[in-house]
Amino acid sequence: MQAAGLELNIITWNTVAGGCLRTGNFKGALQLICQMRMSGHHLDPVAVIIGLGACSHICALKLGKEIHGLAIRNSSIDYNNVKNALITLYCRCGDLMHAYVVFMLIEAKNIISWNSIISGFAQWDRSEEATFLFRELLLTDIEPNYVTLAGILPVCARVANLQHGKQFHCYIARREEFQGYLLIWNALIEIYARSGKVSVARRLFDSLDKRDAVTYTSMIAGYGMHGDGKIAVKLFEEMIKSQIKPDHLVMVAILTACSHSGLVAQGQLLFERMLSIYGITPNLEHFACMVDLYGRAGLLKKAKEIILRMPFKPTSEMWATLLGACRIHGNTDIGEWAAEKLLEMKPENSGYYVLIANMYAAAGCWSKLARVRTVMRDLGVRKDPGCAWVDMGAGFSPFLVEDTSKGQTNEIYLLLGGLTKQMKSTDSVASEAEEEIFLGLLS
Repeated sequence: MQAAGLELNIITWNTVAGGCLRTGNFKGALQLICQMRMSGHHLDPVAVIIGLGACSHICALKLGKEIHGLAIRNSSIDYNNVKNALITLYCRCGDLMHAYVVFMLIEAKNIISWNSIISGFAQWDRSEEATFLFRELLLTDIEPNYVTLAGILPVCARVANLQHGKQFHCYIARREEFQGYLLIWNALIEIYARSGKVSVARRLFDSLDKRDAVTYTSMIAGYGMHGDGKIAVKLFEEMIKSQIKPDHLVMVAILTACSHSGLVAQGQLLFERMLSIYGITPNLEHFACMVDLYGRAGLLKKAKEIILRMPFKPTSEMWATLLGACRIHGNTDIGEWAAEKLLEMKPENSGYYVLIANMYAAAGCWSKLARVRTVMRDLGVRKDPGCAWVDMGAGFSPFLVEDTSKGQTNEIYLLLGGLTKQMKSTDSVASEAEEEIFLGLLS
């Protein structure tokens, strides 16, 4: 900067560092902040905000904490914009506890403060906390804006939190200022679709004057998830007729829908058209969908061919998909091949070892079954207790296998015992001999 004849004052430093931040040169911005400090210049609140912003983008938590300490020493922390930048830093780095502490220290919170903390918790799928904070915001005289809802709705969609989704839907429907934001309505459609309320999602979909690829993807995924693959294919065709260009995500959704509904011919045709007609190069996820499609249909040789011919290294999930399909359709040869490939990867997911054990037990390969147990022991892999999240009306509560912490433990296990007897009477659960084998495997 000196060579260019610029006067090196605080404004010059901040201008250049801010330019680096805006253009995505985050390391360059941090280098300038460090140089400014080393040259004896006092870091004002603007410089602190630039430094914190750069740290948050590259998740440089340690350096961000150092800037936080500096802000306390030079009183920059007294400015709300600095605290807001700190909240963003800690949230992006996953340190939600410190983000919340900083948030609570702000006496005059503004909408930026609220949006930062709400979207921070939402980013890490903490829907209960994010929704609680949103309710707290409603008790203030600050009105939520588009950014608030855009931050919290996607997490409700990801975790299929129907209760909170309905509450947000009611809130949005009463406010005219949110009607034109397609992102908000796309998120609501996804919440209903993921939660099994496909008909409600479809009514919202039909009510929209404008739709994009995300709108169609949410509906197609919803139909596919619940076995309505034919409707999903019709929606995809409607999207193409509407001149909306498909992307990688909608192709995953439609291929998954075909897989879950047994639409092999349609799925194969769509996969073949990806590059030739839609201009989309298939990635690993698309090939995984095809393995699942052929596997569910019992076309195991085709599933194997996909794995062998694709230009990607197969993942453990892909081998497990093929292995599970082989067990269902009784193909021991390909199943054992997939099991060996899966064991070579030494996955940490205990469920994969149970799947392999099931395969070997069904084939009577007891020596190979013992090898699975040895591999698990050597790698220190243990089966995690099963966990289910149940909506109790006032939020989701976790239930673990052999959990006795609930208030109605006796009633729960009495009911579970009755259900188990009913399943055994219809051969829906493993025999006692099988149970003994797998208890030994997982102990």
